Amino acid sequence: MRNNRRIHNCLCLVILLALTAGLVSCGPKQGAEDRNRRPAGTVNPENTVTPTDGNPGGPDGEVTITPKPTAKPNRRKPEGTIPVVKPTEIPRATEGELKVTWLGHSSSLVQMGPVNILIDPMLYGYAGVAGIGIRRFSEVPLPAENVPEIDVLFLSHDHYDHMSSASIMAIDGKVKCYVVPDGVDEVLKKWGISEDKIFSLEPWVSVNYKGVRMTLTPAQHSCGEQGSPTGLCGGIYVDDGVHTLYYTGDGGYATHFTEIAERLGPVDLMLAESGQYNEAWSKVHMLPEQTVQAAIDVQAKWMIPVHWGAFVLSTHDWDEPPIADTAISAEKGVNIATPRIGQTVDYEDISNYNERWWETVE
Repeated sequence: MRNNRRIHNCLCLVILLALTAGLVSCGPKQGAEDRNRRPAGTVNPENTVTPTDGNPGGPDGEVTITPKPTAKPNRRKPEGTIPVVKPTEIPRATEGELKVTWLGHSSSLVQMGPVNILIDPMLYGYAGVAGIGIRRFSEVPLPAENVPEIDVLFLSHDHYDHMSSASIMAIDGKVKCYVVPDGVDEVLKKWGISEDKIFSLEPWVSVNYKGVRMTLTPAQHSCGEQGSPTGLCGGIYVDDGVHTLYYTGDGGYATHFTEIAERLGPVDLMLAESGQYNEAWSKVHMLPEQTVQAAIDVQAKWMIPVHWGAFVLSTHDWDEPPIADTAISAEKGVNIATPRIGQTVDYEDISNYNERWWETVE
């Protein structure tokens, strides 16, 4: 099917993002119609996200990308059952707490104190449209009916494995506010999401919600799969004055990781894209060595690898991302946590979430 063939077309144009910083508040919006929009598929002329040609440099010097053998077909998915935690409810955190529940692939519930932030929710067993698409190989830990009240729902871009119309429509009544890259708002409005709930941002622009500041960060990636007119995609940096969290979104390794630390400050916890990579499209998806280097660049105290454990979108073994990430992190001195899908991580106790649970799966 055509929609399936378009999922993760990694030969698309690389979108290079970065614009001037700004600040808006999560309240009544003004001037939304005055925003200048770029045609789909264009490249930001400022070109301040600089791509690399393979070997990213950083504080520890060059990183050598080791060629990965092509996985055998039967290792792209596990034969056994992945252990998944299935919470029936997730209570709000309290002031000063940071909790993260990884829901598989890139979906996470971030709790910054009492504020609930849901990232790229994939609440059904497929990535696609109307039940047609790539099937999920791990169970869904948090179905729509068990999703708690969401203050902010963040979407990094409009690819089918990150922006699920079924998931969003199922929980829209629980969502107070959407924060998205500019252009993704147009897709949401076509789905019937109220414009008053949507805040579309350019890179380096921030939005405040009850004392939590969220800044859209650049990403070197392609977009426009579901009709976003600008082709913008990004990550998000979250700061409540006690903790900082950074979700990379999808994207290749580039100079913006260092710039994030310079502009916004070091990161307590990084939700790092790691998975569905291939050397053929490393400009738009990081290889494990690049993911760890990105954590070093943003000065992350801890990282949790995401973008794996649910869908087959590349050729590597299903468990290669955590195996590679843990080995490289140990070599580079980067702290890594590897919770089970659906397990809530309390940042104050994050060092205890180091189970190599994938080794128990056939």
